[in-house]
Amino acid sequence: MALSGYKALDAKERVEHERFMAAAISYGIRAKGRTWPNPPVGAILTKDFGDGPVIVGQGATLPPGGSHAEVLAIKDAGEHAQGATAYVTLEPCAHYGRTGPCARALVAAGVARVVYGTADPNPAVAGRGKKILEEGGVDVLIGILEKDCRQAVRGHISRILNERPFVQLKMAVSKDGYIGKRGAGQVAISSPLSRQLVHAMRAQMDAIVVGIGTVLEDDPELSVRLPGMAHRSPQPVVFDSQARIPLSSKLVQNAEINSLWVVIGEHAPDHRVSALEREGVTVIVNDCLRNGKVCLDKALDALYMHGLSQIMVEGGAELAHGLLQQDLVDELLIFQGANLIGSDGIQPFGFEGLESLRDGYNKQMLRPVGEDLLWRYTPKERF
Repeated sequence: MALSGYKALDAKERVEHERFMAAAISYGIRAKGRTWPNPPVGAILTKDFGDGPVIVGQGATLPPGGSHAEVLAIKDAGEHAQGATAYVTLEPCAHYGRTGPCARALVAAGVARVVYGTADPNPAVAGRGKKILEEGGVDVLIGILEKDCRQAVRGHISRILNERPFVQLKMAVSKDGYIGKRGAGQVAISSPLSRQLVHAMRAQMDAIVVGIGTVLEDDPELSVRLPGMAHRSPQPVVFDSQARIPLSSKLVQNAEINSLWVVIGEHAPDHRVSALEREGVTVIVNDCLRNGKVCLDKALDALYMHGLSQIMVEGGAELAHGLLQQDLVDELLIFQGANLIGSDGIQPFGFEGLESLRDGYNKQMLRPVGEDLLWRYTPKERF
């Protein structure tokens, strides 16, 4: 039977449930970037031995083929799972895939109550996990820290509702709103602290995407360069309609290590495509071109079909403008530096500046990052 709704809880109950759900969210965050196409779910089990509930089990979903968060938390709790309360960020799954249904595992373990943050929009799960739990005699409470839980599994929600990955666009602009200076090459805008934060963000993404222009200009590695974090580097992806990426580029030279994907047009020269494949590059053919460029919506469809749930785009002005123009950006993060570039600066979105976002996006200052400011823009009409 379902417990009373979240709003009907008294203040003490709310605080307790929110505290443990926050812990479950933190465990789920550890799995971000490693579980695609599965959602990065976090779960904990608590039990009261007389002095208030304590955590007895915890888990975060493993990469595909591995156990889900709920099963790991049950195993971690051992005999204490009997009569425990489970906090799960997403409705426990109800279907058989590479692993069995987590809802049935919770029932079999004797868990007395399941508190989950948000329902799963996946038709294979939606409401079915809840039904299995209730039919198994488990009390169910839904909606604790729901907004935070949806944020934690936003890539999964985008896959189900939009049939494409969640798209986070990241850019750095000067204090006066420019991304570079004409004729000056690469200009350092962000502070060292901001660059470190970007690498930490990369570690939580499934993939990092750039256009061929960025590769030709900067020869990036698209890796996580923080101590001990290289293994958390996301899947690198390049949009390159004519397969122009140099074989000498860092990305191609490391293709067998970083599993580089290059999205090309169907008329890309065969000799270039063959050369990339010999270097270990995975070539994804996009049969749609607009003005000689890869169709961005179709490219995102291809990434969805390859299992990606959330991507960070670090492309230049042209790629950023294209994504925004087609309403394909779910979150825009802008690191605003403290330096000025002046009148010969390059606008972040082609001929359009930051003011072009005013009508369609909500703007929020997240926090200072050293001398920089981190701004977040989200579409006004989006889940």
